[in-house]
Amino acid sequence: MDRPGSFLCEYFGFIFVSYCAIQNTINLDVDSSNALKFKRNTDRFEVDFEWTYVNFTWPNQDDYKNAVDTGRYIPENNCIAGVKIYNGNIYLALPKLKEGAAVTLGYISQNSRGRKNVLIRPYPTWRMHSGSNCATLQNVQSMEIDSKGVMWILDGNRFNNYTKCPPKLVLLDLENRGKLLHIFEFSEEISSARGGFLNDIVIDETDGGYAYITEASSNDPGLIVYSRSQDKAWKLRDKTMFAEIEASNFTVDGSYNDQLVPIDGIALSPIPVNKKQDRLVYYCALSAVNLYAISTRILKNEKFCRGSMWRKYVRAVGEKQGQSDGLAIDNEGNLYYGLLDSYGIAKWNIYEPINSTKIIEENNSTIIWPDSFSFDNQGFIYVLTNGIHKFFNPTVKHDTTSTKFRLMKLYTGTKSYMYTN
Repeated sequence: MDRPGSFLCEYFGFIFVSYCAIQNTINLDVDSSNALKFKRNTDRFEVDFEWTYVNFTWPNQDDYKNAVDTGRYIPENNCIAGVKIYNGNIYLALPKLKEGAAVTLGYISQNSRGRKNVLIRPYPTWRMHSGSNCATLQNVQSMEIDSKGVMWILDGNRFNNYTKCPPKLVLLDLENRGKLLHIFEFSEEISSARGGFLNDIVIDETDGGYAYITEASSNDPGLIVYSRSQDKAWKLRDKTMFAEIEASNFTVDGSYNDQLVPIDGIALSPIPVNKKQDRLVYYCALSAVNLYAISTRILKNEKFCRGSMWRKYVRAVGEKQGQSDGLAIDNEGNLYYGLLDSYGIAKWNIYEPINSTKIIEENNSTIIWPDSFSFDNQGFIYVLTNGIHKFFNPTVKHDTTSTKFRLMKLYTGTKSYMYTN
C-alpha cells in the first residue's frame, strides 16, 4: 500500500516541495528486503523510474521559491544524462544544458516507493552546487563508481557559457558521505575551459588506478588517460575518434540530427582470468557506426602515446547496426549499446564475432535515445533513455507534462566489468 500523500508528490512535486522532501526521506529508509521484488524479466526492459520534469529536495520552501522567482530553477530545463548505481542508491548526472538547471549531480534510492517524478537529492550537499567556487561542481556530464565506492566525476561540460572554471575530475568517497578525496584540473591543452566536453568514463583499478575518458569537443576530440597514482593526464587523438560524415544524418523522435559528433561511447573489457592478458578499451563516435578498441597496456604508456606509433595498435572491431551514445560491458564480456535511430538496444559478446550481435529490444515509445548504462549488485542492467539531443538544441522548448526521462532495467544476472564472476 502506498504511503499517504504519495500521489501529491507524484503530481505536484515542485509545489509541495518541502512535504515531498520528507516523503522521499521516508522512502530512503524502506527495508531493503522489499527492494527488488520486481519480477526478473529477462525478455525486455521495463520502466523502473520516469520523469516528466526534474525537481529536488530543496533546503526549505523559501529557497525553492527564490530559485523559481529568479530563474535559477526552471523545472522543464533540467535534464538527466548519466546513471550509476552503488549500494542501493541511483546516482544521476544532470548537465546544465539550458538556463535554470539548478543541480548537476544527485541521487535517489533504488527503493523509492514512488516511481514517477521522484525528487532528486543533490550530492553530496547543496553547498557543492553553489556555483561560485571552482572547487564546487559546475557542469557534470557523467561519472563512474569503482569497486571501493569512489565516484569519479567528469565535471567537464564546457561547450556553453555556464561556467569559466576549467574542466576537472572529482573523486568523492561514497562510503564516507561523499567526502572529497581529490580534484584534478585538466590543462587547456587536454580539455579547454572554452569548448571542452568530457563525455564519458571507465575505470581501471590496476597499477594505481586509471581513468579512460572520451573528450567529445568539436574542436579537439580524443581519448584522455588519467593516472591516479601519478596524478597526471595525457591525450590520444586519431581519425577513428572523429565522426563519419555518412552516418551524421538521422532522426530520433521527430528531431533531425546532422551534427558531426565525435568520440562519445566508451567501455572497458572485464578483468581477465590471466592477469597477463590485455584489457581493451572500446570506443565509438556518436555520429558513426564503426567500433574501435585499443589495449590498456598501450594507453598506460604515456611516453609511447606521445608519439605516433600507438595508432598501429588501434583495432577496427566492426560496424554496429546504427549510431550509439553510451556503451557498457558486464563481467561476462557482453557489450550493450543503444541504437539511436531504431530505438533499440543491442548486445554483443566481445569474445565472439561482431556479426553475432543481437538486438535485444526495439521500442519507439520508451527507448528514445538510450544514453547511459549501469549495473547494480542484484543482476540488473539499467539504461537511461532521455531524448538528450533535444536539450542540446536551443530551439526546442520543453514542458512538464510529457515523459522525457526513463530509467529502465533488465535482469541479466551479471555485474559490471569491474567485478569478477
